[in-house]
Amino acid sequence: MKYFIVSMLLSVISLTAYSSNFVFFNNSAMSFFSKEDLKLSKSAQNEALEKYKDGMKLIWKNPQTGSHGTFVPMHTVYENGSVCRHMKIMQTANLVHDKAVYRFCKLNDVWRIV
Repeated sequence: MKYFIVSMLLSVISLTAYSSNFVFFNNSAMSFFSKEDLKLSKSAQNEALEKYKDGMKLIWKNPQTGSHGTFVPMHTVYENGSVCRHMKIMQTANLVHDKAVYRFCKLNDVWRIV
């Protein structure tokens, strides 16, 4: 019985920790993006990865929603026949501001976070 209670307690703690990760996402700028915001952001992201030199800033904005963001490719490397780029991303929606750096690699002509 003691092991059952300990097991149940650990399960509840694990579920609480697991769900807290989703709470973070629910409060991210992207969680407030409209479909048009997502379209504009994705288009700007791909343009920055394809056409912008390291250190150049691409800014997008949706005047209808006020959502906006910045993409700055920071470091480009060529590995195993693929191009990879680190990119600083700053986005804002509904007064929520996010900033992060991600590593993208172009795999089968599609940019993916790796």
